[in-house]
Amino acid sequence: MTLPAGAFTAQTPEQARLLLDFAYQRVLGAAMHGEVSAGEVALDAEITVKQAHHRLTRLCAAGLVGVTGERKRGGRPVKLYRAAAPAYRVPFDLTEADDVRGLFAALHQPFLNAYLTHIAALSREQVREVVLAMNAQGQLSVNYGGLKDRRASFRGFGTIGEVRLLPETLLELERRLRDLKAWTLEREQEERQAAGAEDCLLGLMFTPGRLPER
Repeated sequence: MTLPAGAFTAQTPEQARLLLDFAYQRVLGAAMHGEVSAGEVALDAEITVKQAHHRLTRLCAAGLVGVTGERKRGGRPVKLYRAAAPAYRVPFDLTEADDVRGLFAALHQPFLNAYLTHIAALSREQVREVVLAMNAQGQLSVNYGGLKDRRASFRGFGTIGEVRLLPETLLELERRLRDLKAWTLEREQEERQAAGAEDCLLGLMFTPGRLPER
């Protein structure tokens, strides 16, 4: 990935911690659009104004965001904030991970844990068993049994497993996943503030490999 000119490289462990913390990333992302108030950050990041103030204060103290001016509102000045750079880099040596696997685990695990928590809550009253059976392709498939009307009462989808594919098929799979990600981000940009828009967790994962033998 080619970074824009003026990218900021983290120099301290505190800068690295804040840049890799999803809660602060949401605030930083709002400040990267231009000058914003704490109230506007709170609206964009879907947090309270108090939380926005706290996180902006820490980002400012770390030099990742700056106060760029004030805006009059009802006779009272409101601070305006802007990100210090159009992009940020975090050298691996500044992270708390022992290796790359540990770094990936630290960044991905919160999302995986949240997915498992929410999908379990949705299916708590419906899943009664685990079913192992041959699918339409003649392969052993593991599914959750007891779902009466999945389309009407169970919103959510997840699948993970092992497949064996030719290199050209793997390339096509990666292309389709990247296209799906781009389409999803385009829709999210248009719909995130729309009435009826709902929060959801989305994961698109693929890598050559297999489960370790036990």
